[in-house]
Amino acid sequence: MLLIIVGLVMGLWMLAMGWKFYHSVDWDEAPEPSPDLQAMHKREAQLLHIQEILEEACRQGKLSKAVTEEFNRYCASETEAMRSVETAWKNRKRRLGRTPGGPSL
Repeated sequence: MLLIIVGLVMGLWMLAMGWKFYHSVDWDEAPEPSPDLQAMHKREAQLLHIQEILEEACRQGKLSKAVTEEFNRYCASETEAMRSVETAWKNRKRRLGRTPGGPSL
């Protein structure tokens, strides 16, 4: 009997917390798009790998130095762009007064 009462109380408590959560969320608020940081890190790793392969091919004399220098400039600009997006995203949370894992307003 005690287990049935405890189970009913727990069930009612869960329903009350669900009801409270449902009414506390602003369901009309537009979702905030976020950059895909994992894909950006994967892209950066791919570029670095290609860069290493091209440098090795240049050392072996299969490619000209101009090709590797141009690709190195391209890699640097792409990496800088990805890091600036990531930094801006992380600083946005601080600017709004939010801390990762903390309560949001």
